[in-house]
Amino acid sequence: MRWVFYSLIILNLAYLGWHLAGTVAGPSGDRERVEVEPGGDLELLAERMGSENLPDASPEVASRPGLCPMIGPWQSREQAAGARSELARSYDARLRVLRVERDSLDWVFVPPADSREEAMRTLRELQSRGVDSFIVDEGEDANAISLGFFSSADSARGLKVKMENEGYPVEIRETSREVDEYWVRLQPDSITDDARALRDFLAGEPDRELEHARCDDGRPAS
Repeated sequence: MRWVFYSLIILNLAYLGWHLAGTVAGPSGDRERVEVEPGGDLELLAERMGSENLPDASPEVASRPGLCPMIGPWQSREQAAGARSELARSYDARLRVLRVERDSLDWVFVPPADSREEAMRTLRELQSRGVDSFIVDEGEDANAISLGFFSSADSARGLKVKMENEGYPVEIRETSREVDEYWVRLQPDSITDDARALRDFLAGEPDRELEHARCDDGRPAS
């Protein structure tokens, strides 16, 4: 009876070997088949490969040879200066002004006053409230008070509503002109390979762009 016992063992081992071979290699012998038992854990690809082997989906933020990264634009010097201060914690960041032609802008303004004196009173009121503004000196809009030019219609409407709520009559007119844009320029030698702080900054500023330009582009913001 002992030979029957050993024969059964041999048959079971042969069946197990055949079953395992069919699980690992299919008919073509070049694909892996993974069977998961009910209630078992499914291993993620990232866990099997290791995170260092996965492709980096982050946008390119590192500098390019001969060019400097430029982040912006901002219409307000104050906002750009705040961004520069934040980036300067990690990089050599400098504020630059670019003069650009905008084909379509929304001009937000207080209509012309009847006299220069009245316009000056309104201007002083606005500036005491921290509103960036100036008087138009000549032309059909002389004695109007400019509150800014915006490439975003939503931004222009938002300022109009805000100023009207404070009691000022405000209008919007579509126009085109050369405007100053404020950008933050980074010195390439201050950027590490991963540029993590720059990536985090851009993630928090979805309206800003990352461009690369000659390092002498623009003029320093005074």
